[in-house]
Amino acid sequence: MKTVRNLCFLVVLMLLVGACHSNDEKRGNWRKEQAFGGAGRIGAVSFKIGNAVYIGTGVNTNQVELKDFWAFNETLNWEEVDTLPAGAKARYGAVAFSDGKYGYVGLGYAANNNRYGSEQPEYFSDFYRFDPSAGRGSQWTKLGDFPGEQRRYATGFYVPSPNGSTGKGYVCFGSNNEGRNPKGSFKDWWEYDTQTDTWKQIGVYGDKREGACVAVVGSTAYIFTGVDDAGTYPTDFIKFTPFAGATSDTWWSLLDPLKDLDGRSYDNDYGMLPRAYAVSFVTGADSEATTRIHLATGSRLSLLSDCWEFNPYDHAEGRWNEVSNFPGGQLRQAGVGFTQNGFGWVTLGGANSSPSMNLSMRTSTYSFEPGVENWDQDDEW
Repeated sequence: MKTVRNLCFLVVLMLLVGACHSNDEKRGNWRKEQAFGGAGRIGAVSFKIGNAVYIGTGVNTNQVELKDFWAFNETLNWEEVDTLPAGAKARYGAVAFSDGKYGYVGLGYAANNNRYGSEQPEYFSDFYRFDPSAGRGSQWTKLGDFPGEQRRYATGFYVPSPNGSTGKGYVCFGSNNEGRNPKGSFKDWWEYDTQTDTWKQIGVYGDKREGACVAVVGSTAYIFTGVDDAGTYPTDFIKFTPFAGATSDTWWSLLDPLKDLDGRSYDNDYGMLPRAYAVSFVTGADSEATTRIHLATGSRLSLLSDCWEFNPYDHAEGRWNEVSNFPGGQLRQAGVGFTQNGFGWVTLGGANSSPSMNLSMRTSTYSFEPGVENWDQDDEW
C-alpha cells in the first residue's frame, strides 16, 4: 500500500510540473557573436537603415548616461558614428524608429546619479533625426519636440504604408514617475509625420505600461508585454493596423491575451509570457511559412531565460510557441534586439532596468537562428 501511495504521489507531481512548463518542441539556436563595440549599458535604443543597425544612448555601469551611437553592419562589425548633437543630453529609456532612410531618436530620462553639483533627474521631449549619408560631425538634425508627456521606456516604431506611400512613426506607453508630481504609466498613442515633422495624438488604447515590446510585420505592428507603475504585468496583446481604415477607431484590435484561458489547450503555457524590458525581433519573409515574431530576455520579478516565437499568420489570433532558452549565464533586461542577415540578435542589457550601484552590464552579443535544432547551443559567458 505504501508503494502505491508513493507511485500516486509521483504521478501527481509529474502532472503538476508538466502543467507549469511549456511542452513545445524547443527549436532555434543561440550563438555567441562579437561583443558590442562600446561600453556595456542598459536602456539603449536601436533602429535599422539599409543593412546597418544603429545602437546608442543608455546608462553605463558607473551610472553615467550616454549619447554615443554605434553601427553594426552586414559584415557583423561595429563602427562608432556621430554621438547625439551638442544640444542633446545623454539619456536612457528613449525611443527610436526608422523610415528606412533616416533614424529618429527622442524622449528618455537621465537619473544623473553620477553628476556633481545641483543637477536633478530629468525627462526629455526632444527629438533628433539621423542621416547615415551625411558626413561625420553632421549626421544628426534637431527636430520639433514631442508634444505629449515626457516619459521613459515608451514604445516607438514605424509602420510603412502598404501602397508604397510614406508611412508614419508612432510613440505610445511609457512612464513618468519622478519629481513632485509623478504621472505614472501612460497608454496614449501619438503619430509622427516624417514629411512635416509634426505630431498628433490618435487615441488611448491598451493597458498602461512601460518597457513593452513591439514588432512590425508588413504594415501591422504588434505590441505586447511591459509593466505598469503598480508592478503589474499587462497581458493584453495589441494588433495595430493604421492603414486598415479611414478612422483611427478601427486601427486597434486585441489578439489572444498572454494568459491561460479556460477551454483552450494551446495557451496552457501563456502565463510564462508576461514580462518587462524584454526584446523582440522578426525573422523570415512576410509569409506564413517563415515569418516569426520573437520574444526574449526581460524580467518578471527575476531575470528570465525562456524565449518564444509568434506566427502572425497562424489562425486569426496567431500562436505562441516556446523556443530555445537564452544562454543561462547571460540573462539580462533592458537590452536591445534587432534583425540582421536573417537572424535575430540580442546585445547589451543588465541585471536591472535603471541605474544602481554595482549594476551588472552586458556587452555580449548573441544571434538566434530560428527553426534549427539547438544541439550546439552556446552557453558561454
